[in-house]
Amino acid sequence: MGAFVKRYAMPLTFLGLFAAVWMVQALVLPPDARHAVIAWASTNLANLAVNPVGTMIASAFVAEGAQGVLLVAAAIGLFPLTRRFGNLRAVVLVAASHVLGTLVSQGIALVRLEAGLLSDSIRTIPDVGPSYVLCAALVAAFLYGHGRVRRLLALAGWCALAPVLLDGLPALEIAAVGHLVAMLAGGLIGGLLLLLERRRSAVPGTPVPGAAAGA
Repeated sequence: MGAFVKRYAMPLTFLGLFAAVWMVQALVLPPDARHAVIAWASTNLANLAVNPVGTMIASAFVAEGAQGVLLVAAAIGLFPLTRRFGNLRAVVLVAASHVLGTLVSQGIALVRLEAGLLSDSIRTIPDVGPSYVLCAALVAAFLYGHGRVRRLLALAGWCALAPVLLDGLPALEIAAVGHLVAMLAGGLIGGLLLLLERRRSAVPGTPVPGAAAGA
């Protein structure tokens, strides 16, 4: 059991924190407090202007709804991702994808706001959830994961969620743009990690993350 926890420390920690926040939202907080937490954690223009780091971290563990679906989808992506690249590199991949998804989507919204294409209410729009993380994890797990079953499971998860995650993309809606960017980032960063891994494996005696996991 200890070996399993150590091997999958990243997904277990992420999923545990998300589930704990979900329980607090559902069982402890009254409706007004839940709305206040969502407003505080949202990666919108108003919050990013005053607390960008804290907002990006908090937003990944707070959701407006469908927490059960998000939890399962994240698990389908994060466990094979960690099996493939190890805990540290899995953190780098999903964190970078989450940040890029946020910055690009909110950056486009800011440009459109300044151009008069959006109302000022866009500054405080609710924008929370681990969806950027799971987008990156599912794509990277399918492209680079070990084992056909795990990769197909990640692909099935992505196919099931993609119509919802990308809904509104033609209109450049914030969430849809962020999801697309996170998916692309997950694929590209995973490819870079794989390239680095292969270069390291060419050096005799250099350990390769995830190599002991087998195929």
